[in-house]
Amino acid sequence: MKTTVESPDALHKTIKVELPWEMIKDELDRSYKELAGQVSIKGFRKGKVPNSVIRQRYSKKVEDEVLARMITDSYEAALIQNRIQAVSRPELDRGGFKEGQPYCYTARVEITPEIEIKQINFPIEKAKVEVKDEQVDQEIEKLRDSKAMLIPIDDHDTAKLGDTAIIDYTTTQDDKPVKGGDMTNHPVLLGSGKSLPGFEDHIKGMKVGSHKEFDLEFPKDWGPPTLAGKQVHFKVSLQALKKRELPELDDEFVKDLGKPDCNSVANLKALIKQELLDHELAKADQQTKDELIDKLIEANPFPVPPTLIDRQQENLTQEMEVYLSQQGINLEQAGLNRSKMKKDMHERAEREVKTALLLSTIGNGEKIEVSDSDLEEHLKVLAEKTATNIARIKSIYDQPQAREGLRSKLRQEKVLDYLLDPSNMKAEEKPEDSPVSKQADAKTAKKPGDQPVGEKK
Repeated sequence: MKTTVESPDALHKTIKVELPWEMIKDELDRSYKELAGQVSIKGFRKGKVPNSVIRQRYSKKVEDEVLARMITDSYEAALIQNRIQAVSRPELDRGGFKEGQPYCYTARVEITPEIEIKQINFPIEKAKVEVKDEQVDQEIEKLRDSKAMLIPIDDHDTAKLGDTAIIDYTTTQDDKPVKGGDMTNHPVLLGSGKSLPGFEDHIKGMKVGSHKEFDLEFPKDWGPPTLAGKQVHFKVSLQALKKRELPELDDEFVKDLGKPDCNSVANLKALIKQELLDHELAKADQQTKDELIDKLIEANPFPVPPTLIDRQQENLTQEMEVYLSQQGINLEQAGLNRSKMKKDMHERAEREVKTALLLSTIGNGEKIEVSDSDLEEHLKVLAEKTATNIARIKSIYDQPQAREGLRSKLRQEKVLDYLLDPSNMKAEEKPEDSPVSKQADAKTAKKPGDQPVGEKK
């Protein structure tokens, strides 16, 4: 088998393959022999059909099958032989077949580009993080609010600000019931602003036991997309008025929360402060990494394979579909267009593909890998954070695709951590002197152009 490779541009390879007649003849003879033992032809015993008869009747079928098989096998061999990383299916230009002559075909394929890393060292300062006492107090108030009791109001029967109105209501749009638009014994805290704009205003002033009908227009950014900008008719009955009674902030309240090693108000405040600090540190860390990624992409431009972008757009769209499904939202019912949603993912998908290719190249240059022990440690931490049995977590990542996806994600994190560690780059070191740049320069010099993802809360 002979192969020649051409590089029409940075994202494609054209592979010309020549299969010698001797190799083709061997495959044809083997196929005819197998077929002779399987077919039944009138006038001949099974397995005794002459080869000339088999060839006369089945030559086109056998030739097509043999060539298809040999193209597949030789194409894969050509990729390995020439160290080509294909990211798309090949576009085949099949040659004509003649007995006694070599068979030639051409495969055009999209590849991962050769990336020259020009700069990886950037002055990035991580944002300073602090947690104030006021933030801790706010979180404690949220906890108290979540444990509030609803107590009947006996000093007035007309709804006003601060009251929790217990209502029943039905909704229609163009005289047709709105799906999921009927509620009973539904609490509405008047003045909270959590309901549809204008809804609470209609409840204020109602007396317990009274009924009211009114129309409201759904804003474009509120509720199901199918109701955006449309008038909805409400029928409301006020069943009762109640007030929220918050529990006292004392040690008993803290113990009732059931948090491990947290038995006093002081413990609770310390715990919440640490949780807020961890959250802010993680947020600042992600912001720093995002800034680094932006700088890496800007300083190290390269063409991105359209196939990889499209594949990542599809992945992101599928993730969104799953998320919406978990929320009980169907794309068609919600008035969402899948094609438009996928198109809107283009910019994000392109950035994620660029990030993956860049960090992979840097990781190769700096010899950064994720070991099996790294994976095991991550799964243990994940099990602890999600309070999930470790066996269950491991079963999820037993599948090769899921495991390698996790390994790739962890490797990206290791590369970013490496780049953000000042000790890994001398202050006076020039970007072109880094190991990654040296590796890229060596590759370029050696083989130019050829290098083997209702209510607001």
